[in-house]
Parts: sequence; C-alpha cells; structure tokens
Amino acid sequence: MFDAHRHQSLDTPQSRNALYASASQGQWKALQSLQKPAIAGIGSLFNEPLPPIEELEKMLKKHPDYQIAEVGMDRRFGNLEKQQQFLDEVLQIAYQYSRSVSLHCVQASSQLLELLRKKKSSLPPLLWHGFTESYETALEASRLNIILSYGPRLYKSKLAREEKRLITFPFALETDYEHTQEAGYQTLLEQHIQNFCALCSIHEEQLIRNNDEIRTILTNQ
Repeated sequence: MFDAHRHQSLDTPQSRNALYASASQGQWKALQSLQKPAIAGIGSLFNEPLPPIEELEKMLKKHPDYQIAEVGMDRRFGNLEKQQQFLDEVLQIAYQYSRSVSLHCVQASSQLLELLRKKKSSLPPLLWHGFTESYETALEASRLNIILSYGPRLYKSKLAREEKRLITFPFALETDYEHTQEAGYQTLLEQHIQNFCALCSIHEEQLIRNNDEIRTILTNQ
C-alpha cells in the first residue's frame, strides 16, 4: 500500500511505495538514492535554517518527479510570520511547477487555513500530514480539497472518536516512519492498516485502493 508520508532509513536502500519527506535542506541529497516506486519530497521546517526559495525551485527544475514534503507552520519553532512567508512562497512555486505539497502544522491550524483560503484559486494538490486536529478543522480543510493524512498518532487523539466519519473526507494513511533502521517499518505499516480498518469499519482492499488513488493525485504517477 502507498504510504503517504515517511522518512528515510539509513541502513538499507529505500524503495518502498511511499512519499519520502525531508525536514531540512541537509536531507535533500540523500533523496537522490531513492529507488522506484519511492517518491522524493523536498522540504524544510523552521527548527533548521530555511533554504532560499531559489534553491527549492532549482531542485524542482532538476528533478521533475520530486514533490514538496514537508513544509508548514509550527508554533514551537517561533516566528510564525516568517514561517508563513516561506510557506506562501513554496505554495506559489508548487503551483507553478504542478507539484504537490505535504503540510506540517502544529498549533497553527487557524493561521494555516487563513493562508490557504486566501490562495484558494491557485493551490497545488495538498496533503495535511499527521492530521489530528478537530472534526471542524477537518471540515474546513476538506472545503479546500486538502487530503487529510492519518498517522499512528491518530489513535491517541480526540479525532479518533469520529470513527467512520474520518473517511468521509479526502484522506490517506501514513506511517510517518522516522527511524534510522528499516527493520520495524513493515510491522508498523501493517499494524496501522489493521487498526485503521477496525476503527473506521473499512476493508483493507478499499483502503489500499484509496491510497493508490491519493498517490496518483499527489504525483501524477
């Protein structure tokens, strides 16, 4: 099944059916070693120095299959205004080059949605990675055609109480796997699939088809 968001392990060649995200410019070079059907996502969060937007654009020009993952707004990192400015520029570039964007958001959902509403007519395909916000926030996001990506942290959130309503929105499943060793990945993925199917009363085959469709939306592949 397509994994909508994970990170690279360092011990084995990476070739899973997944979108591999990067959280800083320093991680971009390693993405070049990915093997199909893996998909590379370049990104940067504010806990590390943000790259010049020209550097991100240069990478997209050089690698036509690269997507953008992950960028966004995180109140823990401070200076939300600067984070928002960078995200705004990234969204413009993504729309220009027809690339999808995986969004990272922590304690800044209202600011994020406000920015996206202003840009509604020129948004690229968007995925809200690790979504655990409220049902009301999910509704707002769905009005902007944002794909909600549910990771294992979902089950400890209040959002899990919505059960079947979680799949009434455009959605994907992700592991957000971020360990340096690959050994635990398959177990985590299989357990996540099992737990989500039980929570939402959905068959595994339906879930796999859904995530495959999301892959096409995000990558045109």
